[in-house]
Amino acid sequence: MKNNLVKIKVVNPRALGKLNGVEVFLTKGLEQSLTKQKTRDGNLLDLFKNGRALRGFKHLIQVIKTKNGKAKIIFSDGETKRTKNEFRINFEDYRKVTQAKFYVFYRETGLDSANLFLNSRFPKEFDYDKGRVTESQLKKVDKNFLQVLQDLSKKTKNKKILFQQTTETVKGLREQKRILKSEIEQLEELQKSSNIALFQSRIKELEERLKSTKQYAETRGKNSWQSWIYKNNWLLGVQYQQPIEKQKINLSGSMPDYLFPTINGFLDILEIKLPSNDVVIEDSSRPGSYRWCGETNKAIGQVVNYLNDIERLQLELSRAIKREYGWDVFVIKPRAFIVVGTKEGWNETRKEALRKLNYSLHGIEVLTYTDLIQRGQEIIQRYTQKL
Repeated sequence: MKNNLVKIKVVNPRALGKLNGVEVFLTKGLEQSLTKQKTRDGNLLDLFKNGRALRGFKHLIQVIKTKNGKAKIIFSDGETKRTKNEFRINFEDYRKVTQAKFYVFYRETGLDSANLFLNSRFPKEFDYDKGRVTESQLKKVDKNFLQVLQDLSKKTKNKKILFQQTTETVKGLREQKRILKSEIEQLEELQKSSNIALFQSRIKELEERLKSTKQYAETRGKNSWQSWIYKNNWLLGVQYQQPIEKQKINLSGSMPDYLFPTINGFLDILEIKLPSNDVVIEDSSRPGSYRWCGETNKAIGQVVNYLNDIERLQLELSRAIKREYGWDVFVIKPRAFIVVGTKEGWNETRKEALRKLNYSLHGIEVLTYTDLIQRGQEIIQRYTQKL
């Protein structure tokens, strides 16, 4: 088991104080996972090494070491448990517990969260006062704060406690002001890292779907290509709001199943075809020339009808969207995207042919599933550069 552990020396004099340089351990599985999660300063493992990957890290170490000075603290991707002097802490488990609780007063809430977590896992060794003042009781005190202070200060004993507590609170507020900017930056970094990890997993999922021998339906069912693409329309660009369902606006005329409102108030439409379909094929009558394949040509004709009907019914469509969704949408020159086929095995001539054929269309662009993967990777790359 020792070979499965990696020793980490956590260094951050400003944030850790007396605990600066504390040694903890990571399981190799967790180390690899943290290394893959990129941040502005490198990756999540780099944040861990200076004590910034976990909110309340310092307080967790402090609580355990106070209870057991010989404790060996191991962060893992497995079960939280204790064996003799070893405390194994599940990284994500602790992260979730503290993230919900560790927010306003840095030190007080950090220690409280650490005690809460450790008590829930090791109740015999770590006490947690379950009879403390509840949140609802604190709200009542808050509403009658001045009256509560006046009543409490009538006794000399309470006056002394109030004075001490006020002094500590002022110190805490000064400390909070000093660290607030750093805490917000850490939160933003972790959120962006999580978003990037989610985007990366979606691209991997798309690649696996394309390689799979399973035949996914074009439009029917929750696992269809249409359903998957609509849920991940960020691959087309991050400019879209929630898709609008045709059935909710209830207009006669040919309409796609979903309309895509852009963040600047216009409309796009998206037509999904199978990745197994051809996109362009060589024109046998003209050597070196290409034309749309039958399925793509059919999709283009279908989309042209959609665009014509949308423009013809633009006033009714704008009113229906406003009534159902409360959005102001400009139904002017809508654009259309058709996703079909892949570029697997394509040579440069075929790629150039697709670009030329797309250029001949007006307000319509034919994309392949390969293009979606490339666009998604570009979005992630730009997102990462901003970290």
